[in-house]
Amino acid sequence: MAKEESKYGFKDKAKAEESLELLKSEDHKYQLLTVRGLIGRAKRVLTLTKAEDKINNIKAAIETFEQWLEANSTSSTKNAKPKDTEDKVETVPGFGFKDKQAAEQTLSILEGRDPDYQKLAIKGLIGSAKRVIPATKNEEKLSSIKQAVALFEDFLDRFDREERGKQNMPYLSIDLIRQLPAPQGEQSDKLAVEFLACYETQAKGNYKHLRTKAPKDPGSKTWDIVRNAKLRALKPDSSVKFFDQDGKPTELHLQMVQWAYSPQVEKLKSYANSLASSGKSTKPSRKRSHSSSSSSEEESKTKESKKDRKKSKK
Repeated sequence: MAKEESKYGFKDKAKAEESLELLKSEDHKYQLLTVRGLIGRAKRVLTLTKAEDKINNIKAAIETFEQWLEANSTSSTKNAKPKDTEDKVETVPGFGFKDKQAAEQTLSILEGRDPDYQKLAIKGLIGSAKRVIPATKNEEKLSSIKQAVALFEDFLDRFDREERGKQNMPYLSIDLIRQLPAPQGEQSDKLAVEFLACYETQAKGNYKHLRTKAPKDPGSKTWDIVRNAKLRALKPDSSVKFFDQDGKPTELHLQMVQWAYSPQVEKLKSYANSLASSGKSTKPSRKRSHSSSSSSEEESKTKESKKDRKKSKK
């Protein structure tokens, strides 16, 4: 066990990725059992950890392992009954490694999605392809699969060389977003409003569902791609401040929050906590419009009934 402890770990994302790399030489069943075990241990350690930075690092490691599991689940694990069928994440369709064309199509489907997801999906496909290769006897098929693997490995080389992982924009929780004020121009950005509605209702706060859900507008990309494109357009250079002199998030910062992202999450959480403690929480203002209109209808009905009762008394 001591030897295993030194090899595999979950202290941060880098250690998780290192562990997955080391596991490549092991049997697939052993890989799955080890990763699940690491997730379980990490979640137990989380309950005992107080330091915020350590908690965030462990959570990043857990997410890395969970994404690996999603990409590397075998048919038996996919057919297993999920604990919560309502939260079962749909697989992004179209991935493959049978030949170079299938690999190119896969990379095209992944374009614009979260960098972390891109890397884990490709790593998973390489692993699956390498398990298929020993059982493939047809030379033509074997050559085609190897071409696909070469294309994927070239993608990973460029991914690491260009440090694309740093471009990942982690999702804010829907609960945190609902505690914060909306940007003044929110009503004009109907797409951001639609995104938040989907994130909260259809995705139930699980960003992974956004990979297979799209805006109502026909022909739109899925929400994860739309979100990343919007955030890239909003993201300013490093000199721009995201909080004003009073410690409030700037208008630009709030626009980014509408797309479930903040470059300064911990400071944003502190601001949300200060709003809650001072009783200035903006949560009611973010309730869907039909609730406010229905309440006004109820109020008018009450007034009318009171008038009717007065007339009947007369």
